[in-house]
Amino acid sequence: MARELDRSTIKARTSRFVLNIILRLGRYAVLPVVALACVILAVWLMAMDRYTITALVTAPIVFSIVLGASALAIGLLLLPSRKHREFEANVETAPGLWAMWTELDRNFARSRRTLLINTDFNASIGEVSRYAGLFGQHVTMTVGLPMLIVLDEPAVRAVIAHEVAHAELRHTSGCINLADFIAASENVFLYANPEWTITGRILRVLLHSLLEWLEREYRALSRENELHADLSSTERVGRTEAARALVLMEACGTRLADLVYKPLETEMLGAINAPPPPFERIFKQLADIWAPEPIAAAATAGLTREHEPDSTHPPFAKRLANLGYAEIPDIRGISTSAIDQLLARDAAKDIPARFDAEWRKKAQAWVTVGR
Repeated sequence: MARELDRSTIKARTSRFVLNIILRLGRYAVLPVVALACVILAVWLMAMDRYTITALVTAPIVFSIVLGASALAIGLLLLPSRKHREFEANVETAPGLWAMWTELDRNFARSRRTLLINTDFNASIGEVSRYAGLFGQHVTMTVGLPMLIVLDEPAVRAVIAHEVAHAELRHTSGCINLADFIAASENVFLYANPEWTITGRILRVLLHSLLEWLEREYRALSRENELHADLSSTERVGRTEAARALVLMEACGTRLADLVYKPLETEMLGAINAPPPPFERIFKQLADIWAPEPIAAAATAGLTREHEPDSTHPPFAKRLANLGYAEIPDIRGISTSAIDQLLARDAAKDIPARFDAEWRKKAQAWVTVGR
C-alpha cells in the first residue's frame, strides 16, 4: 500500500512539474523535444558505420521523429500572434476602471497595461513576457460590460482585486503560455498532415493524449489558483466585500441568464427579424435583476448546483467556504450601476450601443439565412 501511495505521489508531482514547465515556458516548452530529436538523429548517424543494418531498420522511426520535431520547431517559429477583438478602453474612456486598477495593483508601474471591455459577464487578466521577460511584461485586463452594468462599484472593485491577485501570484502568464504551447503543438499538422503522412498520424495520436492530459491538469491547477486569488483579494478589499462580490457574481449571473439570455435565445429560434439586442434588454431588466428575493434564491441555489467537470473554477460553495462562510452571508443589495462611475459619460452610452449594433448585424444575418 505504501509503495502504491509513493508511486501515485511521484506521478502526481511529476505531472505537476511538467505542467508548470509548460505554463512557464509556453511555446518554448517544445524545444526539449526538438533537442531530443536532434540527439536521436546524431546517435543514429554515428551508428550507421558500425550497425548499418540496425540503422537502416530504424530509419523510418528516426526520420518520423526528426520530421515531427522539425514541424514542431516550424510551428513554434511561425505561430501567428493573437489579435483581440474586444474594445480597448483608454484612460479617457474608462477613468474609473483605470484608477481602480492603479490603486489595487502594487506593481502597476512595472509593466505595460491594456484594458479591454468585452461582452462576457466576467473579468480576466493575462500577462505576456516576451523572450523570457527580457523586455518586460505586458498585462491585459479584460472586463465584461454586463458586469459593469449589473454590479455596483464595490462589487466590481472586489472582482478587480481578485484579478490583480492572480497577477501578483503569477497565475496570469500560465494561461497565455498554455495557449501558445497548444497552438505551437497543433501547428505540426500544417507540415505533417495526418491524412497524408505516417508522421502526422503518429503525432496526432501522441498530441491528442498530451493535450487531453494538459487540459485536465490545467483545470485542476486553475481551480486551486482561484481559491488562492480569492483569499489574496481579501487583503485589498476585506473578506466581507470579497464574499459579497462572489455571491453577486453567482446570483446576478443566474438572473441574467433567466431574464435576458435564455429568452433571447428562444426568440432567435423563430425570429423573422433580429429581436432587441442583449444590452438594451439588460438595461430594461435591471430592476428585476436586482430584486432582493430572486437574488437570494439564485445565490442559495448556487450552493447545491451540480458543478461542471470541465470548469476552471471551483464550486461556488467551496469558494465561499474558502473565505470562511458555510452559508450565504447577509449582503447589501445593489442600487446603482457601476458603469456610470467607472466609464466616461459618452462611453457608458456608446460602448453598449456598439456591442448591440454588432450583435444585431450578426443576428439579422443568422435569421435571414434561417428563413
